[in-house]
Amino acid sequence: MGFRVVTDVELERAGDRVGVPASVVVVEHADCVLMMFDSWRRQWELPGGAREPGETPRRTAVRELHEETGIRGLEPDGVAVAEFDLINPDRHELLAVYRVRLQAAPRLLVDAEALGFLWWPPSDAVGEDMTPLDAEIARRVIQLSTE
Repeated sequence: MGFRVVTDVELERAGDRVGVPASVVVVEHADCVLMMFDSWRRQWELPGGAREPGETPRRTAVRELHEETGIRGLEPDGVAVAEFDLINPDRHELLAVYRVRLQAAPRLLVDAEALGFLWWPPSDAVGEDMTPLDAEIARRVIQLSTE
């Protein structure tokens, strides 16, 4: 996986210039990262999803964070572009990565898409039911906080 640290402005430009089709949000609280259990993929992953027509990567991050967790009213910081190869379907992918740091744990909304939530310490092992890609993205974003 490639992971290129960028500014907010660079991330928005990359969304249009190179066609970043999706965004994820690393939500930090008390040295943990918020993971949601996705009902379709049946695994723990970061909140996020595909851009809709006309959306910027930032707007996608804000919308997906609200839809998948109930968290609203936050403006995430753009931190990176992740680049990786998918196996099923087989394609090269780019992903806009955003970060939100919270002082207090928010009220989270379980629904048909997000069956549950987990505050995962990135120092912990990645379980079989957690996407290794999202775990690695979370670890790299947390590492940026300590540099």
